[in-house]
Amino acid sequence: MGIKSTHFRQYISLLEKHVSTSITDADGVIVYTSKAFCEMTGYTQEELIGKKHTILRHPDMSNEIYAELWTTITQGKPWHGRIKNRTKYNESYWVDAYIEPIFDNGIIIGYQAIRQNITEEALFETLAKIDMLTGLYNRKTIGEFAQLFIDEAHRYQTPFSAIMVDLDDFKQINDTYGHPTGDEVLKKISTIFQNLLRSSDRVGRWGGEEFFILLPQTTYLQAKELAERLCVEFSSHMFEGIGYKTASFGVALLESEDTLESLIEKADKALYTAKRLGKNQIS
Repeated sequence: MGIKSTHFRQYISLLEKHVSTSITDADGVIVYTSKAFCEMTGYTQEELIGKKHTILRHPDMSNEIYAELWTTITQGKPWHGRIKNRTKYNESYWVDAYIEPIFDNGIIIGYQAIRQNITEEALFETLAKIDMLTGLYNRKTIGEFAQLFIDEAHRYQTPFSAIMVDLDDFKQINDTYGHPTGDEVLKKISTIFQNLLRSSDRVGRWGGEEFFILLPQTTYLQAKELAERLCVEFSSHMFEGIGYKTASFGVALLESEDTLESLIEKADKALYTAKRLGKNQIS
């Protein structure tokens, strides 16, 4: 009996040390955390108990994910998914979380969660989706986003527009000033995209000096206005040593018969027209 009791205590101690767990009451207030959970978050048990898990929430996480999580567990069902959090010291990390309700006589009295740190795995997955020079999505990933947005637009009959962008005379920049200078131009237009696009938009490097911008819930006129702002913003930036550079923009609206291929073709044709008409403009 004594051996069993000793083994049980050792087992509990092992779980405390190596398994990141927490328990909350029915309102989501933390009532217990394991030592492993504290080590992961940087907080002590005293700092966590009495708080809600929002203390760990990362601003990158959307409200929709948490709404789905709470809807699921308050209905008495377990929830499993990935969550990006931040530690006490504002460092980001990813967890694979499994959360389920605790019942007493059929009534939910709290929730318990087990988390596994998957930061390294998430980083590798992210890197596989990113163009390393610009930090934007690569061609494969932006194509996948485009298909998702197209499917959604067709399903819910909502507007969706896309913009194909190409830097004007980019080969001349590389040939005259060298590839490092060309890289700086690519990075600058990528920064302009990130500053002017909405969080719901997506942009990726389509290839070389070409970029593909996806605009869900956006009409043709709204997309054209955005393209005009991007065009002006980029052409007004003075690059040290090489002066001002420009880009051309092809705007396309998804129509009922369009597929991903036909939308890309329309955006490409519009871009070609902008180039043919003198560059540094929108078609």
